[in-house]
Amino acid sequence: METYIVGLALLIFLALVYWKGRKAIVNGLDRKIALIRSEIEEASTLREEAERLFAENSKLAATAAEEAKAIISQAQAEAKRNQEASISAFEAASERRREQAQSKIAQAEAEALRAVRAEATAVAISAARQVISEKMSESKGDSALDAAIDELPNRLA
Repeated sequence: METYIVGLALLIFLALVYWKGRKAIVNGLDRKIALIRSEIEEASTLREEAERLFAENSKLAATAAEEAKAIISQAQAEAKRNQEASISAFEAASERRREQAQSKIAQAEAEALRAVRAEATAVAISAARQVISEKMSESKGDSALDAAIDELPNRLA
């Protein structure tokens, strides 16, 4: 009978614990359930955010390649324009230098021609002075003049 009394006491104890502790246990379980639900919602929100960021990054990665190609083609076009501009500037400078050189050559030729004419004039005047000063006869003057004219290229050289 003692076992029945101990069993009955256990049942009464369990009934009292259930009756008094049911609210506390249920409330504790409800709080735990609410906490788990909020964590699940937060995880769901974080997952949605991660998926959105992944989609954005995927789009950026896809457009980044296209943008890189566009930048490269733009840089190549700019480099080609710069190269063409440099070539045209070089050609223009070369043409100006060639024209300057031709101008200097023409000036040098004109100066050389003036110098030759001046020397020829000086030689001719010298020859005329010599002829006049010696008061040569006409035949001697002609031969001296012919000799001076023949000598003129040697003196000019």
